[in-house]
Amino acid sequence: MKSEHAFALIALILGVVGGVLLCKGAIDVVSKLLEGSSHINFESPVLVGIGVIAIIASAMLWTGRYLTGGVINMVLGIIAVFYGKDAEGLMVLISGVLGIVAPKIKD
Repeated sequence: MKSEHAFALIALILGVVGGVLLCKGAIDVVSKLLEGSSHINFESPVLVGIGVIAIIASAMLWTGRYLTGGVINMVLGIIAVFYGKDAEGLMVLISGVLGIVAPKIKD
């Protein structure tokens, strides 16, 4: 396995795990909707959307679109950290940085 692919694989794993952890808030949103609660935090659907897009961007990193996927994950990671999801946001942010650095690594 080339170093470029190893970095892309690590970026994929970090991005998917961070995205899934951000999406786990969807369970709270669905349960509130089923209870009939009309008050839903603005942050919950936003974080679920960020998680889904982070997973898609991580898949883009694995398929070879390093710059696009890396920039998307970096921006989403910064937004997630801003909303208070520090661990998940940092995982997605590091995934983006690794995605941008991956094609520049030579064996």
